[in-house]
Amino acid sequence: MKQKILLIFMIGFLTQIYSQDKKTEIQLSLGPTFSIPKTSELANTNVDGSPEIKSSVHIGAYILPSVNYSLNEKSSLDFGIGFYLDRFSIENKIGPVTNKGNRSISQIQTPINFNFHFGQDNSYQLGIGGFASFLLSAKEKGDTITDFSQLDIFNPNDPNFNNNATISYDNNLKDNYNSVGVGAFVQLKKSISFSTDKKGFILLRINQYFNSIKNNDADSNQFIEFKNEKEPTTINLGIGIIL
Repeated sequence: MKQKILLIFMIGFLTQIYSQDKKTEIQLSLGPTFSIPKTSELANTNVDGSPEIKSSVHIGAYILPSVNYSLNEKSSLDFGIGFYLDRFSIENKIGPVTNKGNRSISQIQTPINFNFHFGQDNSYQLGIGGFASFLLSAKEKGDTITDFSQLDIFNPNDPNFNNNATISYDNNLKDNYNSVGVGAFVQLKKSISFSTDKKGFILLRINQYFNSIKNNDADSNQFIEFKNEKEPTTINLGIGIIL
């Protein structure tokens, strides 16, 4: 609820700035997000199976109202607040047990960046900046698959033996993440014309998260000592309009 109130307040604030200063442009962009696949070792352990987690591409989405403030003909600042849904396909393996599912992380982000304008009519903008992210939810749905052939307690020659058992799961992972995270990004914008009096842009942004995933709490009764997952990197593609 607090994040939604913050989003409404920020949109109103940006609109007020625009009404007072014609050097600013209100922009609205939206589009898909894509994760970059990574593999993380999850533990320092002697447990068989070398625990690890793999992430692969899955499509999310974002919507970002923002302000572009012109400093001069060659530079500008962007700042805004928007909603992001990052999604990852996950494979988490520990010994004979494999979890395969899709993870969805929704958050509010507040990006700010400096742009350098170049090209014909300064129609290109190369930007670099950072953002704070405020977690709304983190969930994972999928299947847990146990390969009993890797366990010595079962006889694979038994006619009643079944190699695999599958159980569906739906987990809330919000406690595994910091409520507030930070990141950095680079982006490229290209101005386009929708009509004679309406302009827009296409956008490519690469985000690298920092401090977004917490350590799992170590449990002295467990055989496995968990470590952090690798921080996610995402690519945002988008199309925007200048209001």
